[in-house]
Amino acid sequence: MTYKSTIIQFGDEKFKVEIADTFRKVATGLMNHKSMEKDAGMLFIFKSDGKHGFWMLNMKFSIDIIWMDKEGSVVYIVNNAQPCESIFNCKTERPPVNARYVLELYSGTAKRLGLKLGDKFKLQL
Repeated sequence: MTYKSTIIQFGDEKFKVEIADTFRKVATGLMNHKSMEKDAGMLFIFKSDGKHGFWMLNMKFSIDIIWMDKEGSVVYIVNNAQPCESIFNCKTERPPVNARYVLELYSGTAKRLGLKLGDKFKLQL
């Protein structure tokens, strides 16, 4: 599967992210990646706002998951989401409010950046 990529920015930090914008790409996510660079990630783009749920089934590494509204403002953060190997023990992470975008970054990035609700990413779409 081929992904388009773009740059997403928070303050002076830039991340090269793959774009998941189809059902198949969203469903697969980072599942087939063996690792991820500290300045990389995946941006999930949804056609409408919603409480889009994510799980870590068959992932090879932990990540931070950041939900954003249509303006790119952070509405929810899960730090250090852990991989799981079975649908029976895989927790679905879901924001308490609607979001349009979900950003997956290298585990620990959200804390390192000091991300908090309301912070804004610059999306180059």
